[in-house]
Amino acid sequence: MTDVIELARALVRAPSANPPGDERAVADVVGDALSALGLPAATVLAALDHRPNLLVSLDFGAGGRHLVLSGHLDTKPIGDATWSADPLGAELDGDRLYGLGSADMKGALAAMLVAAGQCAAEPPARGRLSLLFTADEENGGAYGARHVAYTKPLRADGVVIGEPGGMETDFDRLHLVSRGIARLRLTATGRQGHSSLSAEPGTRNAGVDLARLVTEVADRLRLPVPPNPDGLTGWTPTVNTALAFHGGVGYGVLPGRVGADTEVRLLPGMTRQQVGDAFGALVRAHARRTGAALAHEFDEPPNDWLPPARVPAADPLALAAAHACHKVLGTAPPASVFPGTTDATFFQAAQGLPTLPALGPGLLRRAHAADEWVSVEAVRRSVALYTELVREFCPGPA
Repeated sequence: MTDVIELARALVRAPSANPPGDERAVADVVGDALSALGLPAATVLAALDHRPNLLVSLDFGAGGRHLVLSGHLDTKPIGDATWSADPLGAELDGDRLYGLGSADMKGALAAMLVAAGQCAAEPPARGRLSLLFTADEENGGAYGARHVAYTKPLRADGVVIGEPGGMETDFDRLHLVSRGIARLRLTATGRQGHSSLSAEPGTRNAGVDLARLVTEVADRLRLPVPPNPDGLTGWTPTVNTALAFHGGVGYGVLPGRVGADTEVRLLPGMTRQQVGDAFGALVRAHARRTGAALAHEFDEPPNDWLPPARVPAADPLALAAAHACHKVLGTAPPASVFPGTTDATFFQAAQGLPTLPALGPGLLRRAHAADEWVSVEAVRRSVALYTELVREFCPGPA
């Protein structure tokens, strides 16, 4: 019997930082686990050899529903974070498994694999289960879920992604929405010149003009909020500006053009036109007041607009997940909006698949941070949760 925690540790120890992006080592660990669990070998779906996506399917019998359990193989880089433990050491300390990707989301991958093994040994009466482990989730998905969604029909009735869904405690929300993301850049333009002449009449500093626009956006931009059909908690868009600045030469030079990366986390019902119009109105009004040369522009496609995804509360997938949570966890978590953007975007936009974005162990706030960890008990409970979800969902009508 494969121990889920030892499998999670092996996955953490296999580096898969993205960027630069190379998931082959962790894919090899998955391949070994499939063999040990008596599961079929994975089909590799890859746009590039070093960016594998893995698909494994189990048929339980004619009829029923097809469920896909999905997760990503890659992690964020270590970056500038200072760890007190080895990021790839997969160290255990009581109930905590430390390591890069432990919560986001190699603990969930391990639980999905072990749950699939249990379902293969004691299969439901009918239905189909697939495991889909993707590359490149942490850097746009072009080689991962986007590639799979637009090239491989999954023919599924529902997808569940194992992102860390806890907000304050493990499994304290049932996320029915994955927020989308609009990526824009605010720009200010001036005349590049010698900085010692900045006091001359008519001289502008594009950097200062941009800083004032960034503050205006942060303080005053308001976006229309669509109706909340299921009364979900967390139903709000967010605007994050000044994420990164670009332009300028340095000391001695007034910049000619400076830009600030800006994003909107989107709700279902929001449109590109609405977002663009809201930014345009504010930018034009601020330019008139200040005399600055200001503009906004969307990022280059396809990263300019990643739509949100939603599963209605009455959908069979949502009902099955709520049942599984109640049976395994002893509680029915409130239906909620997942703050982040997930691979649900691609599965729903490309194939119209109902997709739950984050039903996995771990807390979102621990992801992408130093000393990332996941609860050992939460990973173990995930095995039971995914197994119960398969048994509840798959035998239902197709």
